[in-house]
Order: sequence, then structure tokens, then C-alpha cells
Amino acid sequence: MDRLFSRITIAIAAFAMVGAVACSSSTSSTSTSAGGSTAGGVSATEKDFAIDLASTSAPAGSVTFNISNEGPSTHEFVVIKTDDAPDALPTKNGVVDEDKVKPVDEQEDIAPGTTATLTTNLDAGSYVIICNLPGHYEAGMHTAFTVS
Repeated sequence: MDRLFSRITIAIAAFAMVGAVACSSSTSSTSTSAGGSTAGGVSATEKDFAIDLASTSAPAGSVTFNISNEGPSTHEFVVIKTDDAPDALPTKNGVVDEDKVKPVDEQEDIAPGTTATLTTNLDAGSYVIICNLPGHYEAGMHTAFTVS
């Protein structure tokens, strides 16, 4: 009886978590299709250990990044507003110290071989896009992006 109760409790908790995620108002999404990108927006390719953008600039306003993870590792896509060079952000314990920079938006946990879309509102200025998983930024996963 205790085993049945445990299974029912786990099922209810899982159902509640799925419902909470489905009701959230996130502007980012992840899909399981391999490669490619959606028409429009800025195509971004992540791999071990680089971020390549099809365009390094965009006009101010709503910007959509179509992200493809072509590497063997999970990655993040973090947009940071800063005047610092892409390789000069403050780090602590192998990651960028997000308390000392100004993250604007991010897409977490982009699995290998999948794509994700991040739509965010960007003001004019200089940005750095990074993967902030331990060691990834320091290994070269950063690039400049300009909004005019």
C-alpha cells in the first residue's frame, strides 16, 4: 500500500509540475529537431566551445535568436548588456559572475542536437552572448552583439 501511495504522490507532483510549466509565460522555447533555424531573426550556432552568429547586429526592439546546438554538450545562451569585451567579463569559480553583469535574457539547457528560440526586447547598445555553464565561457563560448 505504501508503494502505491508513493507512486500516486509522484504522479500527482509530476502532473502539477507539467501544468505549472505549461502555464508559464516564457518567450523562449526548445525543440528536439536537429540543425537549421527558423526563418527570420538571428541564427546562432553553439558547439564545443564557440558561439557563431549569422549576424552580429540587429535594430533595437524585439530580437529573435534561433539557436542550434551542434555540439556534444548541453549549452546555455545568455544575453548580457555590457561595454566589456566578450572575453573580459568578471568570472568566479569557472562561470561569469552574473551578479556583476547585466543579464537581459537567457535560454538554459539546450541539449545537443536540438534547437531553441529566444525572443527578447533589446535596447540600443553593446551586448555579449555567452554560455555560462562551468568552464564554457572560459573555453571561448562568447561573442559580441550590437543593437542600434
